[in-house]
Amino acid sequence: MNLFDALVAESGMDFRGFLAEYRRAAAVLHERTGDLAFRNVDLTDKSFVRWRSGQVTRPHHPAPIILKQMFGRPADELLAPRSDEQVRALLTAAEPVFDERELAMTARDARAHAADAAARLLPNLSLDQLEDDLVQLARETSAKPPHMIFMLAKELLGVAMVQLDRTQALSQRGRLYRVAGQASALLAACAFDLGSMPQAFELTRAAALYGQVAEDSPLQAYAHGYLAVLYYWSGNPAQAVRKIEEARSFSGIGATGTARLAAIAARAYAHQGRADDSHRAMAESLADRGRAEDDLHDGVGGEFDFDVERVAMSNSASFLLLRDGLGAEASARRSLELIAARTANSDALVVAPQARADLASALLMRSDLDGAADVLAPVLGLPREWRGAGLTGRVNAVRVELASSAFHSAQLARDLAEQIEDFTLLASPQTLGPGASRPALGAGGS
Repeated sequence: MNLFDALVAESGMDFRGFLAEYRRAAAVLHERTGDLAFRNVDLTDKSFVRWRSGQVTRPHHPAPIILKQMFGRPADELLAPRSDEQVRALLTAAEPVFDERELAMTARDARAHAADAAARLLPNLSLDQLEDDLVQLARETSAKPPHMIFMLAKELLGVAMVQLDRTQALSQRGRLYRVAGQASALLAACAFDLGSMPQAFELTRAAALYGQVAEDSPLQAYAHGYLAVLYYWSGNPAQAVRKIEEARSFSGIGATGTARLAAIAARAYAHQGRADDSHRAMAESLADRGRAEDDLHDGVGGEFDFDVERVAMSNSASFLLLRDGLGAEASARRSLELIAARTANSDALVVAPQARADLASALLMRSDLDGAADVLAPVLGLPREWRGAGLTGRVNAVRVELASSAFHSAQLARDLAEQIEDFTLLASPQTLGPGASRPALGAGGS
């Protein structure tokens, strides 16, 4: 027996199914490397059986590379003969590998389909169900890790695409474009958290285009705002400022969406060192929201919501960028207090860890090493699947503060830096397969 046989059996693939996946992996490698060895690859049923039975431990090129692309493990490890107990141990200890092919293929599908149009007529009940499913998923983003949200949002996007090809009714098409745009936006957030910046950009642009086709201003504003986030995470604050100003030009945005855009603007200005503009934007994000609402930020909510806890958490990062430790500390503590006061603590796994990381950085600015270590301890113990790129960036910012000369002789600082390194090595973006593109990490967040 070998690990390859166990993984194939676990997936339920027969030879035909395996060959299709094998060729698909080879096509991805050919596109990525240009190596002609991956073009038009083939495999016989006999070879497949020999691999599973352990008769071959090192197949000829390019098979080893294709197998690693498929399973995230070296061919030697997959094909080496093992006892049943050893194989079970390897399966139990295996870390999940989230293949970037899923992100890239879904991003391309979303972008390509955003401009398509055709079809017939659908029962309104099916559209009602699709919209309800989207709302439920958007509200589960604080309870399900990014890789799970990704797979569910991908399914909803696929359903919307298929149904768009079956209706010509303008009212139905508008609803479907809106769902497709919202699903693309959820996928973009997942791509970012999983460390795949190019696909995050592509999916966000698809969301913006869907919003344009649906004439949905809140969706367009949300997408352009998220592009601003992606730009400053990519080290391009000037483009981030341009995008956030474009996002703020859309009409019909409720108070929640307005507060979100103001908080993003504050961070974009802070990245440029524009302290006065950043402070004005933060003040706007904290203004009384009144009763103005829109269908996305307030109606769907969830991932599209931006409650006062998130505003405070976002502003703490802006204060840190401006090197205002006291402001960052007050804002981060405010976020944590608001979360703790909620009966249903839905932000405990998303917002609270980021606020804690910002608070730790702020405490280090005033040399409170013990306080920073205490605040950060719950964050460093989070399960791997909750260590997204936004949180990882904030935690790495703590390590930057620990490099200060004030802590050179402190053993606690060295221990904390090592824990942060371990945290980063096991972060969610690392679950991506080969070729993942991680964002430039700094004192930021999504």
